[in-house]
This record gives sequence, structure tokens and C-alpha cells, in this order.
Amino acid sequence: MIDIRYVEGKNEFKNKLPVLKRNRGFFEADGSCYVTHFVVIRDRNSDDAFRSVANILTKEGLTPPQKNAQFSDDHPKIGIFIMPGETIKGMMLEDLCLETVKDRPEMNCINDFESCVSALKTKPKNISKAKAQAFLASQPEFANSVGLGAQKGYWDFDSPCLDELKAFLGHLK
Repeated sequence: MIDIRYVEGKNEFKNKLPVLKRNRGFFEADGSCYVTHFVVIRDRNSDDAFRSVANILTKEGLTPPQKNAQFSDDHPKIGIFIMPGETIKGMMLEDLCLETVKDRPEMNCINDFESCVSALKTKPKNISKAKAQAFLASQPEFANSVGLGAQKGYWDFDSPCLDELKAFLGHLK
């Protein structure tokens, strides 16, 4: 069974992890850990994302892996994946999604859009999110989030740029 929890952003992880550990089902009555694998996936952003996550896990008595996109050997096995991965340029999930469709004809329009808005006096705060939204707006049916775009099949899940993430998630088997 896989249980996904959204912690409302990177700044909330340090507050939500202790609560999550106290939830029924994380530890057995005898104190042993019921959870076999624990994964943290977050955007790189501009800080040292891996070290930040690893420090929080360590503070809570969990053993993080030594590197991004790996798992620790302890119980539970702790995995950390910092988006968009080690091989993709960018800082977040949207960069990874855009990389999956980089050769699609719509991307010529999206790149023109980026050039245009980058020249404005008031630019988008996050160009990757703006580009992802522009790409989604170019699709036949409305999708206002990368997740809905995924459900509609707008991102290319067969793209080799997803191999690193797929290999990481393959450790959950």
C-alpha cells in the first residue's frame, strides 16, 4: 500500500513530519516501524534542498540516504528525490514536465512566450510555472495544473528524461 501525504510546501515539512510519525500506522505498538519505505519528493528551488530534507529526517531519528535519488539501508528505507532530478536543468516539477515535451511543436510558442514575458517590466515570478501553464493552455482541453495535465496525457511519460525518477520509484517494489 502507498500513502501519499502533501505537507503544504517545503517550509512545512519540519512541522508535519513529527505529526506524521505520531499517526497510527507509522509505528507498531511494540515501537517497531510499520512503514517499510518513506519517500520525500520536493522541488530543488534555490536552497540546498537535499541537505535540508536530510537534516529534518535526521532530527526526527530517521536515517536519510547519502545522496539524492537513493534510499538508505535502515528500516524504514528512506528515499529522497529532489525535482527535477540530477540530469534535468531547472528547479522544480514543472521543469521536468516541460522537458518531457521539449520537442513538441507547441514548445516553439511557449519559448516565444517566455522571451516576450521576460522582456516585460513586471515579469512572472516563476517562469517555469508560467511556461507550464502556457503549455497546458495550448492543449485541446483545459487543464489548470500539471497534475490535471498528467491525467489528460499532456506530458510524455515515455520520455527518457523520466528514467531517473522511474528508477528511484522502482525501489518501492
